[in-house]
Formats: sequence, C-alpha cells, structure tokens
Amino acid sequence: MKQVNKVGRPSENRDNRAKLIRSARELFVEQDYDKVSLREIAKKAQVDSALIRYYFQSKLGLFMAMLKETAAPVTEQLSKANQNIDEKSSELLMMTYYRVMSENPDFPKLMFKIASTPISDKNIDFQNILDQIFRPKHINLFASMQQQGLLKDGVDPLCAQISFFSMMIFPFLIPDRIKNTIGIKITPEFMLKLGQQNAQLLQYGCLNTPKNNTIESDK
Repeated sequence: MKQVNKVGRPSENRDNRAKLIRSARELFVEQDYDKVSLREIAKKAQVDSALIRYYFQSKLGLFMAMLKETAAPVTEQLSKANQNIDEKSSELLMMTYYRVMSENPDFPKLMFKIASTPISDKNIDFQNILDQIFRPKHINLFASMQQQGLLKDGVDPLCAQISFFSMMIFPFLIPDRIKNTIGIKITPEFMLKLGQQNAQLLQYGCLNTPKNNTIESDK
C-alpha cells in the first residue's frame, strides 16, 4: 500500500526536499512567480504538496531557498576569493560558476529576470534575496586584485569586473535560436572548455602572472 505523506510527517525519502527545489527551479524559470502554484510544484516533484509547507513554510520560502541553495557554491567561492586574493581567484570563481550553472543552465536567466525587475513592494523580498547572495563586498574582486598589484598596468578594475561578469553570464543568456544556429550546447564539458579559455583571456589580458600559471582542470 502506498504511503501518504502528512503535514509534519515527511516520508523516509530524504530526497523529497531536493525534488521540490529542482521542480521549483524549473517552474520559476518557465513561468512568472505568481503563476506557479504549490500544487504544480508538488505535482512536478511527485510528492505531497503538504511537504512544501513542512520544509519551506510557504511558496516564498521555497523560492528563496531555491535561489540561495542553487547559488551557494558560487557565493562560497566568492567569499573564499575575497578572503584570500591571488592570481587564480578569478579563474577559480569562473570555473565554479560554470560548473554549477552548466547543471542549471536556465538559472542565470531567472536571476537576470529578477535583477531586471524594478523594485516594488510586491517584489522587495526577491530583491533582498539577491542582495544577500551577491553582497557588494563579494563583487569587488578586481579592485582587491589591483590593490595587491595583480592587475597589469593600465587595466581598469571596474572594466575588468564587467568583462568578467560578461564572460560568466552571457553564455547562459544566448537565445536558443542563436545557440542552435552556431551549434552551442550548454553542457558541463563545453562550459569547462569555455571556462579554461576565458580564464586564459583574463590572465593574459589583465593579470600580472606568468603565462604558464594556469589552473589544471579537475579530472
């Protein structure tokens, strides 16, 4: 007989919470927040809808947990990069971002959509969660690198930062029609190759480092 989940009594399957996070991420990318229902999320995750309130209290709680947990590996690397700045900081951050987002290729589109929405009383919670994920001290990497003499003479840290963000974000925002035309598929393998190439562009173009000082890819 099939076990039915009850409020406050989740089944022994600990994967239910992860299923809800994955399903919510997919649905919130496809649809506006207001159009996604708890029932729809639970149906896609194939779990009892009562588990959403058990784990996250509300749809907003699930949405915020989804944003935080998906971005967590990147924000952790941002923190590490700022705590210990060296010539490999930007490459490590880029490779971490590509690895995480290649597994969730539509997530940057959701972040971009939220960040592009004018702040209002209705969406202030979304803006606050973005501020928590990308704190100002976390995104001044190249200013810190300049202070430590890691940038080449004549390299503007703000311009380098924008170039860096462009390399990180643009591949995931390319419209499907263009990706299909030029034969791009956002796979972990492709993003690893692109990350290594972009890291070399940054290194040779912006950083005061030996040309052979590059990060070995994880095997």
